[in-house]
Amino acid sequence: MQCNNQLMKKIRTWQLCRTGTFGADGATITEQDLKDIESTFVPPRPISIGHEAARADNFPKFGDVLAIDGIYPDAKHPGEKVLVGKVVLHPELEKQFDDKGDGNGTYEGWSVTIPKRASDGKRYLHSLAICGRTPPKINGLEQLMVKNSYSDKDTVESFEFSDSIEYEEDSSMTEEEKKKMEALEAEKKRLEEELAKAKKSDDEKTAKDAEDDEFHKKEFADMAARCERLEKEAKTARVKNVTDKFSDVIPVSLMPKVKAVAEKLADCTECEFADDSGNKKASALEIFADVLLGMKEKQKKNSVLESQFEAEEFSDKGTSGKERVNPADIAAKM
Repeated sequence: MQCNNQLMKKIRTWQLCRTGTFGADGATITEQDLKDIESTFVPPRPISIGHEAARADNFPKFGDVLAIDGIYPDAKHPGEKVLVGKVVLHPELEKQFDDKGDGNGTYEGWSVTIPKRASDGKRYLHSLAICGRTPPKINGLEQLMVKNSYSDKDTVESFEFSDSIEYEEDSSMTEEEKKKMEALEAEKKRLEEELAKAKKSDDEKTAKDAEDDEFHKKEFADMAARCERLEKEAKTARVKNVTDKFSDVIPVSLMPKVKAVAEKLADCTECEFADDSGNKKASALEIFADVLLGMKEKQKKNSVLESQFEAEEFSDKGTSGKERVNPADIAAKM
């Protein structure tokens, strides 16, 4: 008897993240961070294509982080530790994701989102993003193992037999031996019928698998198109929110250029900078909006100052004996 499983899932063992300092902003991951992620992990955690998709609850997921295996020494980076976990990808993403030559290379590499909880300051695994054209911040994370996982419902049993058995008739056979021979022939026929039935069932399952494969392709294409559309709409809304808010301080002639800059900045990732309250993260578009807000507040302040000057009464020197005061001179001295 031979068992053939038509449908399976790949359970991938990945290095999720490691200790060290990474990226242009110098983000640091400590061994305590890895311990926090391991202790706070609640399965499953979603897999998205890119980090932006994981921020909206209406974006589809493309797999799951199933478990955390543990924290181990990183052989390729002496002195560093690496967090290892198990992941499973959507069937269509499996074909487009590439690691060690097992996909077509549309997507390659991965990156985790590990914010800190407000309640206790511990890091936790929010989601895992599959990378496209933008490389991950932590380079060199590896796939350690791939295991094919089968379901009992997907098992198809088939029977293999040798070629037909020919029996040579012996004239010296007794009646009892002839009955045994007839029973063997009947058993042979029954087994051949079962074999034909199993083969037919196997063929039907193969056809159904092909149909399921086409369904997954369409489902993946629909989800990818939906992601692209929603991301475009979200970007347009973010840009419009900024330009509309500051339309009163942006000259009409400059508005197209401001919109172009805002659209470029909307594609940028988060920036980390320091302020009076310590390190803070914000998107490039949010920083641009803060700059415009500062310009608006300064313009408002200047307008108030000018109105105060206009409210003052200044007499000519020749009529009242007092020298006429220039508001610009006063402003320069302030």
